[in-house]
Amino acid sequence: MVRKGSMWIAMFGMILIGIYQWFFAMSLSPITETPQQAIVTIPSGASLSSIGRQLSDAGLIDYPIIFNAVVRLSQKESKLRAGDFRIDTTWHYQQLLEHLIKDPEVQYSITLIEGMTIKDAMKQIQSHEKIKRSLPDVDVNALKALFNVEQYPEGMMLPDTYFIRAGANEAELYRRAYVALTDVLAREWSRRNDNLPFTSAYQALIAASVVEKETGKPEERPLIAAVIVNRLKKGMPLQMDPTVIYGLGDRFDGNIRKKDLSDMSPYNTYTHKGLPPTPIALASAESLYAVLHPAQSDALYFVARGDGSHQFSSTLEAHNAAVKQFQLGGK
Repeated sequence: MVRKGSMWIAMFGMILIGIYQWFFAMSLSPITETPQQAIVTIPSGASLSSIGRQLSDAGLIDYPIIFNAVVRLSQKESKLRAGDFRIDTTWHYQQLLEHLIKDPEVQYSITLIEGMTIKDAMKQIQSHEKIKRSLPDVDVNALKALFNVEQYPEGMMLPDTYFIRAGANEAELYRRAYVALTDVLAREWSRRNDNLPFTSAYQALIAASVVEKETGKPEERPLIAAVIVNRLKKGMPLQMDPTVIYGLGDRFDGNIRKKDLSDMSPYNTYTHKGLPPTPIALASAESLYAVLHPAQSDALYFVARGDGSHQFSSTLEAHNAAVKQFQLGGK
């Protein structure tokens, strides 16, 4: 009896060793025989078994039971994350597990373009399919609480490309863009030139937004900034068309008419001296730098040449001649 029992124990041990060897070999084999790459979305709260079924149903693993066993034996089930993951089926099961718990999730880009308004930025963010909505549709005033500001938060995000994971909270992205702006603004304000007509970094941001809307060619930013600075120092109205357009809002139909220039909107820099009450668009770091380090120029005027560039003038007489040449065809 002892010998027979020992034989069964030995056989059972050999079976266990064989199962272990098979399992170990399978855990280091490709997760499927068909090489491919795919992006899979692991939903929040998904169980281990449901993740295994999802990967199997998508044709990304051949043996969900092996995947489940690898995860449980490694005691890493609690480390599995929700989100979008890029899967390569040439991986083995242990590599797949390490990817799902450690490697970066797939990231998606959202680009906020310089010169767009805060409303346009909100529309772009809220329409992104991977964003988790948390604010009402294009409710710009809701950003006041997020940014902890009292004024209308136009221009209070830095235009840039931001990368998010699937399910990223909308509000978190707004805060990231706001913090990015305040960091750049604080840095540039601390390095500003002397004798500028700005009493606060916020005023510089307003001026930068005007530069952004007036700039056709990036290299002209410092010259346009110089015109703004020079006019502010002399107490001249800025007379910048983009401020008129912003003040008109939905009333603007694509053309500025003579009556629009006399509109009493506080943003109309033809009827009001000084800067508009808020920025009129998202200003780039380059425009912020330009207004705080304007070109050494005595220009007070500029007119579009028709190719995206401008003719700058320091006297009204020269400006009128430029308008005649470039806007009126020499008439």
